[in-house]
Amino acid sequence: MKLAAYAVAIAVLLVLSGCEAMVFQPDSRVYATPTDLNLSYREVRFDSRDGTRLSGWWLEPGGVPRGTVMVVHGNAQNISAHFLGFDWLVRAGYEVFIFDYRGYGASEGSPGLEGAVEDTEAALAYVLARRGGRVTVIGQSLGGALLFNALARQGTERIALAVFDSTFASLPQAGREALDRSVVGWPVQWGASLALTDRFDPIGIAPSLAVPKLYIAGSKDSIISPNHSWQLFDASTRPRAFWLVTEAGHIATFNAPLVRARFLAFIRRPVFDPDASAMLIFDRSEPAR
Repeated sequence: MKLAAYAVAIAVLLVLSGCEAMVFQPDSRVYATPTDLNLSYREVRFDSRDGTRLSGWWLEPGGVPRGTVMVVHGNAQNISAHFLGFDWLVRAGYEVFIFDYRGYGASEGSPGLEGAVEDTEAALAYVLARRGGRVTVIGQSLGGALLFNALARQGTERIALAVFDSTFASLPQAGREALDRSVVGWPVQWGASLALTDRFDPIGIAPSLAVPKLYIAGSKDSIISPNHSWQLFDASTRPRAFWLVTEAGHIATFNAPLVRARFLAFIRRPVFDPDASAMLIFDRSEPAR
């Protein structure tokens, strides 16, 4: 009994001492480049607020772009893996800017929540300084939370649409739910969730973020429950929309051709139904072609 209690105590200490670090899972491996998909791109460098040198890619369509989309990716790997989920946007005529926050890929520094928010601010400022007109922004998973914070700090004047894909409403809540899925995690779930800061939680920002918002989630997301997207949608001011993609997992909603087609139509002309009861849109996920 004492041995079991000791093991639990050690587990608690390990989790609590590294909770923020556990949020980030960076690497520097090159998984692919746009050239592998016959896409044109430019690699660029820019600075975060504190001078940390960051890396980004401009993915360029043939001809004059229909518009600009900035992507804030999730917490694992780096842009060389995440850009693979957006090649269809480039082929549809949009230029896509995707970057690595600190500690990821070719970006300098070590990962951390405050730094990653500042990096997202810097990326947004970099894009807006180089492109006229309005920009669509997409944040996936952790990237959605970073985007929430960056928009709250920097403003939304030139943001045409903010898309939050599989984003958590609260980091402590998401941590609790993740540990609750395993018997091993039950003894430490509350301690771990208390150690995770709620300072960057999107649920506290959603009611005051004055920008058109689209929340999208997969009904079979086993990492971040789609209930998080619903909470954010429910807390948000209008205009807002929520798409629940059936049969889709975590950040896999855009794999379905039907969802891609609907999204392309939506960013060309975002129409938000004024009837709140019609804001929940169901799309059946289809195998990616």
